[in-house]
Amino acid sequence: MLKTKVVIVGAGPSGAATSLMLTKLQVPHIIIDKAEFPRDKTCGDGLILLTFRALRLIDEKLLDEFVNHKDFVHSN
Repeated sequence: MLKTKVVIVGAGPSGAATSLMLTKLQVPHIIIDKAEFPRDKTCGDGLILLTFRALRLIDEKLLDEFVNHKDFVHSN
């Protein structure tokens, strides 16, 4: 049985960002979601520019890892 004081319900953008920040702060937590991963989510197909700023704020290397991922497609 897992025990924790912090549970994040939902692994969408907000839940994932919260989990990343808690990890950075070394706060033990559990994140749960009703879906199985990996999942295809079309709402993640397009990102606004503020997303890139948020990724950089969470972790300096996170944005670079994201845009250099083999599955990342730049729009023209």
